[in-house]
Amino acid sequence: MDIFYLFLSLLALWYLVVFLSYRLSWNKIPNAKNKNDKDFVSVIVTCRNEEGHIANLIQQIRTQNFDKNRFELIVVNDHSTDDTLSILEKKAAIWNKLKIVCLGEGEEGKKTAIEKGISFAKGDIILCTDADCSVEKNWIATIIHYFTDEKIKMVSAPVLFENKKGIFCELQSLEFLSLIGSGAAAIGRGKSIFCNGANFAYRRSVFLEVDSFDNNIASGDDVFLMHKVKQKYANGIAFAKQKEAIVKTSSQPNISAFINQRKRWASKSSSYKDFDTIAISVLVFLMNVSIVTLLVMAFFYSQMIALFAALFLVKYIADYLFLLPVLKFFKKRNLAFWILPFEIFYCFYIILIVILSFTSSFEWKGRIHKK
Repeated sequence: MDIFYLFLSLLALWYLVVFLSYRLSWNKIPNAKNKNDKDFVSVIVTCRNEEGHIANLIQQIRTQNFDKNRFELIVVNDHSTDDTLSILEKKAAIWNKLKIVCLGEGEEGKKTAIEKGISFAKGDIILCTDADCSVEKNWIATIIHYFTDEKIKMVSAPVLFENKKGIFCELQSLEFLSLIGSGAAAIGRGKSIFCNGANFAYRRSVFLEVDSFDNNIASGDDVFLMHKVKQKYANGIAFAKQKEAIVKTSSQPNISAFINQRKRWASKSSSYKDFDTIAISVLVFLMNVSIVTLLVMAFFYSQMIALFAALFLVKYIADYLFLLPVLKFFKKRNLAFWILPFEIFYCFYIILIVILSFTSSFEWKGRIHKK
């Protein structure tokens, strides 16, 4: 029993130290110091059946507050079966900065699409977002300023869910911002763990240097590339903690779609090789499993009630203190109200997602990916 108590004590201390250090590093993330007035930018967007979104994104990129002679937009069509290609062709006919690239027979998936897009790119900087996203007027200019520092090879940037009402949407937003914030804070500590493919950029030369993607894993075009860059350039990754760098996307419409998306995200975890990413994943999983285990044991052993309460309180305090400045940055302070119920929900949710990610398939863009 003494070993059990020691394990829980060390786990609680580890969690507290990590997330309090994340709060400190979040607050210290630097902004870009100089204006980038030389690099050419290739914005790459992959799409499959995005007829309802792609025209809006193209218009937002076309009207960026950025030198029109210093960027291009490459949209890679991944065998869309709706009117996506027709919309792209109409847009390309009136804007010569838009290039359309189509995947051929035997080619499919986001990683393949990005690689093909890069093969057509002229840019020194590759800037990626998704077809169902929306961007700010100064999005390109804000992000590429970071590349004036030659040591910066990759820039991760913030992603936010569009404002939608309802408890389900609020909880999704809170969970998503906890991921974005954790990734940013880890970058601030010089121990990058993950980023979001809806908003990140890198030098084209570095992409070619690290031998691009690992295409035998459906998901993870962002995370695995980051890990490769981190191996070669430990201090070469930055986070663009600026409001004009924010990209917005939509939360999932229902629980089924939400579970499917999270299974896809979690499915790549078995292929992690980066120590920092594995360590934080193990920490979070162990903390939640321990809380659920203590809760179950408390029904049979009354002395476990105090242990459960203590461990849950440590997690709640650490998460609350970390999330407050993150929510403030995204102007989502109202979500602080949901942190406590989120903590209760998350303990069970994360265990379920991990189990499902290792035992079941997921659907992505109309394709089934099996474990």
